[in-house]
Amino acid sequence: METIAIVDDDPYIVEVFCLTFERAGYSVLGFTDPVEALEAIPTKRVSLLILDLMMSPITGLQFLDERRKDRALSEIPVLILSAWDLSPEERKEYADDIAGIIRKPVMPRTLVEMAGVFLKKE
Repeated sequence: METIAIVDDDPYIVEVFCLTFERAGYSVLGFTDPVEALEAIPTKRVSLLILDLMMSPITGLQFLDERRKDRALSEIPVLILSAWDLSPEERKEYADDIAGIIRKPVMPRTLVEMAGVFLKKE
């Protein structure tokens, strides 16, 4: 069973998407603290990481910067799920770190379908 990690500081978002992915047959790890996620995810067998950009205590882009330092993390595809859009400069700078971007709001079923596309690319 493939495992998806969801990192978003909104507990409601994490809960809804965790339940949605579990019902779709995935194992799911939900994190509302991105720093905790950076520590925990490398010890798990995660196939896809879904990441918000507007978070605290670190942003999603800061998360990606830290992710680059950890080989286990850097090999996991990242799907950005955020209402915040990236500037053209940020898209260029993080192009190798981001497998795809989905803008919020998104229906849970649509997110599962999109995640499935990225999981099949592996």
